[in-house]
Formats: sequence, structure tokens, C-alpha cells
Amino acid sequence: MKKKLCSLILAGISALSMLGLSACGEEEQSSSTPSKGGLAYTSVYSSTETFTLNPNEEKKIAVNEDITGKNYVRLLMNSTNNLYGTFEYCDVSDPTKIVEENFYIEPSNQQIEFKQFLDSYRANGVGLFDKKMLSVTLKNVDNETATVKLGDFSVADRDVPEFEKEVYIQEGDLKVGADLAMGGTLSYLERTNYQGLKVSEYIDANNNVSIGLGIDPSDPNCKEFLSDSVNLINIYDAGREIQQSYYANVGGTREEATGANGYQRMWCFTETSEGFYWPYNPVQGGDEVCNVSQIIDYQVTSNQIYIKVRAMDWGNGYAWERFKNDPTYGELHEQVKNGRTTKSYIENWYTIKDNKLYVTNRFIDWNGFTDMDKVPECGLEIPATYISHPLNKYVCYEGNNAWDLTDINYVERADLGAWTKPELSHRSKTHPEDWFAWVNEGQNFGVGIYIPGASTYVSGRSNATRSIVYNNNANAHKAPMGDANKFLYNKPAPTSVYTSCYTGNTSYTAPTIVVKMKEYVAFSYSYVVAVDFVENFRAEFKKLHDTNAIDNSGLKAWDY
Repeated sequence: MKKKLCSLILAGISALSMLGLSACGEEEQSSSTPSKGGLAYTSVYSSTETFTLNPNEEKKIAVNEDITGKNYVRLLMNSTNNLYGTFEYCDVSDPTKIVEENFYIEPSNQQIEFKQFLDSYRANGVGLFDKKMLSVTLKNVDNETATVKLGDFSVADRDVPEFEKEVYIQEGDLKVGADLAMGGTLSYLERTNYQGLKVSEYIDANNNVSIGLGIDPSDPNCKEFLSDSVNLINIYDAGREIQQSYYANVGGTREEATGANGYQRMWCFTETSEGFYWPYNPVQGGDEVCNVSQIIDYQVTSNQIYIKVRAMDWGNGYAWERFKNDPTYGELHEQVKNGRTTKSYIENWYTIKDNKLYVTNRFIDWNGFTDMDKVPECGLEIPATYISHPLNKYVCYEGNNAWDLTDINYVERADLGAWTKPELSHRSKTHPEDWFAWVNEGQNFGVGIYIPGASTYVSGRSNATRSIVYNNNANAHKAPMGDANKFLYNKPAPTSVYTSCYTGNTSYTAPTIVVKMKEYVAFSYSYVVAVDFVENFRAEFKKLHDTNAIDNSGLKAWDY
């Protein structure tokens, strides 16, 4: 499960004068043109029309074009207001099977290029068939009149990979991967070489699963050598990884689902075995039962991965398989088993530069929830960070001499337990250098993250011990992400039951802020990841601080 132990934390188109839906058997002419990026688009409608939409007014543009397996769409347009859109299409072989997919267009004074994969690339997708595009509808969701200028609506033959769902970039000694099967979460982080030495995973002489630099099978402290290609991110299930997760206290309370604010809460068993009504919680990786988020778009260059997804709503307890044949909940299970894809967009830019990973995260919610200024605040993870369990020592600086590199009086905690329990976790509002790390004990080598702007850090571990006698340190092959028949795809397979990125145990930190979500307002922040010794990445983070390299003013976007 996602945070089984965590309670704190997570466009253009052309218009026809007709507004009705065209019949599936009637088609318009189309033409193919290459794009700047070399992808051939087929225009299904184009126009230079400009029109206005009053508040809550919508316009349906009939398309009626057979696009078959071309599931990548592009809209060229601009709008002065927020627009809620709907693609309506039918199954070519069964015209009575009609599906609607929603999308959202942000205001812009210039023409924008909105691109999207239709929902045809996940088991819980709604468009798993060859399609005829029937219409596109645009609705003004603002309180002022919108001016909309149309351009072109095209489709292209581009697919989300069926098998190679983890996409990688590598530069210098850093290799990074994002998992398209899990919403493009940051799922792979490897330091491939460090001054001629390898980062290795092994069983040490005390029967602990360990990660260290320069360890090989001949080392006297190595009882069993596991691998020298080590993923430092825990990817046990859809809620782990390093990813975006957001909350809004809408729809009632833990005890009652009232439907307030335009949101219906669902039961969730993440925190307790009894469960309760979970708040609105878009999670990039997927939901409680590993229904995966919808990839809207992605691009990979030599040193950057771009991801855009519609996140799943986490709380979905009755989708667990144990309720399938339950006389009380079986019907509900059938209704909710595929989960709820939220009306939100999550975006990531993962960029390798100077042997560090720069990440920019962006989120915007377009549900149209009401009275958001009146709901209680929520703590947000920025981001949720799950590190491989053998990196067992938490390190940060909480002293009075910020960025004085001669002051090495760090907080160093190798004794942390469950992050849900105050007495076992480390919680602090004092972090003047805005970084934290999970490293190994003997070398102080591991993963450091610099994230300016957080208010509180919460850190802990799902199991304090690394000993191989503990079941959760030996369940790599049982992990949802380690299952070759489910989500493994082209990720490196577990080489051992102890391959720590796949095990249930993990080291966790949540830099957090407390906010109220705002509809149609983008929330963004950036952070930097380094794999090195503490003193080295601290010095690198100081350079970023001294040059104001990270602007996290986007964290204040939801201030009321």
C-alpha cells in the first residue's frame, strides 16, 4: 500500500456551426501534415474562428472523424479564461459505445499547443478500442466572458510503450528513470560510478541488507554480494517512489461522507484496518489498490524527461480483491474497482545537470470544487520521498550557522522508527539549510535532497532494522512493482529477495507545508537530488542557495 504507515502524508480545434453530434457513419475530410518534431499529425478539423463564451456556457464542435488507433491528439488554440473540455468518441465497431474524456485548458494570450494521449494505455482505461472522434466541447468555467480563438485539431500515431514503461536518462555518473506505469513518478536513481568505485548492495557480516560505496564480493564485510547496479528509490507499490501527492479536506469528514464541496469521499484502509472516509487525494503513482494514473503526455530528450498525468484519487478501499465476492460489498467493488481518475494535472520535469537531478513539479486541479476557502487546511508532501531501506541514517542541519561548512554538527538519526509515531520519528520546523539526506552509517554516503520553502520535515522508517530475518526485508519478489506480470516491465528485475528498492520496508521523509487547495490555480516547486557524501552535496547545495538557483515562490500560489 501507499503509506500504509503514514497518516500525515500526500487545445486548437475548429468549430462547425452545428452544435449537435454527427452520426458515427458520416465522416469529414482530413489531411496529414508533419509537425516540427517530426511526428505526422492528421488534421480532423481546422478553423480561424474566434468566439465568446459566457460564464458556464459551452460550445460543442462536431468532428465525426474515424481516427482508429491514432490516440495522440493535439489542439492549437487560446482562451482568455479557464476552459473545461470534453472529447467524445465512439467505438468504430460498436457506435453505441460512446465515451467521454475530460480535459482542461488554462488561460493564455498566445496560441497554446495542448497534447494528450487518449485513455487507451492502462488496464483501467476507458478508451481501449479503435475510435471515431465525434465531438469536442468547450465550457467556460470562469465568472467572466471568455474569448476563444480556434486553430487546429489533429491526431497522430504515437503510443505509450506497451512494455518499456520505465524511461531513462543518463548523464555523467547519474542515471534516472520515470515509470510510465506509475504515473511518471521518479522511480529510478543510480550513481553508476563514483571516482572509479561502484555503489553496491550486499548482505553484511551482521546479516544486514546494506548499500555501500566500493564494496565488492571480496570485501571481508560482504557476506553475500547482491548487485552493483543499485536503485536508491523504494518502489514497492504505487504510493512509494518520489512523487507528487495532494490533499483537500472536501466532501465531509473521516466519519461522514456528505458530498460537500462537490466531492464524494470513499472508504480507505490505508491508515487503519477498520478504515474511514478518505479526503480528496490525487496521487501521481496510482490509487490504494494500484490502479494506475493516466499518462496525458511525456517527452524524453538526452538529459530531460517531461511527464504530464491525470492522477488517481487514492482512497479506494472497496476495490481490494477481498471484497469481490463479499455479499455486502461485492456490487460496490464492481463499481469502484477501476478507481477514480481525478480532474487534475500533475507535471514533472526531470533534468540531469552537473551530476545532480533537478526536478520541477507542477499541479493544477480543475474539479470546480466549491467553498474551498472554508475547508480545513491540509499538510502536503513536497514531495513524498521514499528511499531504499539500507540507507538507514537520516541527516540534516538544524544549527545556528547556516551554510557555514565548518559547522558539521548535524542531526544524525539511525534509530528512527515509524513516521506516524511522534516518539519514533523525527519532526522539525528547524532546517535553515533546506536539505535532508538518507545515507549509510559507515560512510555517510547516500541521497541528499535540497528543497527550499518547506515548513516541517517528518522522517522515519517502516522498520528500524535492516536484518534479513525480518520478512519485509526479504519480500522483493512479492512487491507489486517487482511482479513481472504486472508492473515490472523494463525495470531491473529483483536479483534477490533482498533487492531493497522492491521491499516493503523503506526510509521516508516528507518536507511539508500546510495549505488549502485552490481550483484552477497552478501550484509548483522545484528540488535538487544528489547522490554523494554528506559534506559534498551540502557544499553543492550551498552554491544553489548562494545563487538563488531554486525559485519556489510557486509554493505560495494557494495562499488565501
